[in-house]
Amino acid sequence: MSSERVQLRIIHDYRGIGKEVVAIILTYRGNSYWVPLSPFHLVLVDFLCRHRWIAQDAQRISAQLQLDPFVISHGSNAPGNHVCPARTSRTAVRKQIERIREQFDDLFAEEGLPLRAKDLIRSEESSTLLVRYRIVADVSWEHWPRPDSGTAFLGPHTPTSPSPRFASR
Repeated sequence: MSSERVQLRIIHDYRGIGKEVVAIILTYRGNSYWVPLSPFHLVLVDFLCRHRWIAQDAQRISAQLQLDPFVISHGSNAPGNHVCPARTSRTAVRKQIERIREQFDDLFAEEGLPLRAKDLIRSEESSTLLVRYRIVADVSWEHWPRPDSGTAFLGPHTPTSPSPRFASR
């Protein structure tokens, strides 16, 4: 794996039925950076990463978010939480992807990284000019804590790696 390639590590809180995405860590050239995203943006990036092999248009993303078992039960174990299905539209998905890109671009500029968010979350046009979105990065998932021992464990998609160094922000 090239040290030039962007890596995203998605951290899930794994207590009970309702897992939730709690953080996304971007690693580039051996340095790790916390990506400051809202809860919905964390869920959307997680969804795009889980489906990163095939670019999807905003309408499909919107429909799939309402059917995805992980998204439906996201955070259902939080105290006082009332689970409600993700409700979003094609227009909202496009706007949220634009906002996520802005957050990544702000992070890249602040840290002086030679990266662009549009290269990380790509827009690909189809033959009918329909825009589809796709994450282009190495992705791994980490679940905290492990249900049987109370310690963290790496998910099935994650190779074992040393603990990251967090760059200043």
